Amino acid sequence: MVPAVTSAAALTALVVAVQLQVRAVEEPYLAQVHGERYRAWAARTGRFVPGVGRMPARRLRSTTSR
Repeated sequence: MVPAVTSAAALTALVVAVQLQVRAVEEPYLAQVHGERYRAWAARTGRFVPGVGRMPARRLRSTTSR
């Protein structure tokens, strides 16, 4: 059996990795491809849980100006 500390560290690393993938890769790509429709949707929808983790529209606009 894996010790609890090791399991907690692995879970934390997984959550961080998924958050980084979504924020740094997927969201900028979706904003670039789908434009204002995606920005409006992301501003009112949660990232992983409905209503939790909504992105401000200004953050999305700044990711597409690169």
